Amino acid sequence: MNIVMVLSGGSGLRFGGSVPKQYMQLCGSDVVSYPVNAAKRSKKCAHIIVAAHDPYMEYIREKYKVECCRGGNTHSETVYHALTFVKKNYPNCSNILFADSVRPFLTADIIDEYFTKLKDADAVITAQHITDSLGKKGVQFVDRSSYYLIQKPEAFRFDLLYKVFDCRSEKTAIVQQLPPEAKIELYYGMQHNLKITYPEDLHLAEVMVSQNKKYIKPQGGLL
Repeated sequence: MNIVMVLSGGSGLRFGGSVPKQYMQLCGSDVVSYPVNAAKRSKKCAHIIVAAHDPYMEYIREKYKVECCRGGNTHSETVYHALTFVKKNYPNCSNILFADSVRPFLTADIIDEYFTKLKDADAVITAQHITDSLGKKGVQFVDRSSYYLIQKPEAFRFDLLYKVFDCRSEKTAIVQQLPPEAKIELYYGMQHNLKITYPEDLHLAEVMVSQNKKYIKPQGGLL
């Protein structure tokens, strides 16, 4: 069984405003609706769950007809609550994919590809090459080819991640908690994976959505 978990527990402090950024409007739809609808279109996803804070859980259940579990005060706490919820309610879960509620350009094809790749890997994560020059304090030159950016989605074999995950960890990527011997596949094929962090990111996302018809119907609703 494959499960998509949309992490929607952030408060959006860097974005500002009274409404968390995942519930802001992007071309007439909540930002969080984009990864949720990508999961609904997936051929390999059996269940969709959104990890959110209490004020929004009922809203998400009613509007998107998906399950919810409670978020935490930190990213690691939210992931822990998500894993605990799945273990209790879906003990037959084989694989889990974590999507970010503020990355609206996830597609069903990406979700399906990650679940397929988990047949031969313990984890599949989104990676991006570093194209800017990379610096480090006290070091004159850093070889950027030795580094990459880690983004969501991140997908895992459920039992392994559940066994090793520590909610007290300050590591910012879930994959960083796997043991050294874990087989991790880096996926570099997701070129447009904008994360909405600041208000100007929302404006950029609007332009990107309006120019790419696969993200919205001509009538304005999500596919």
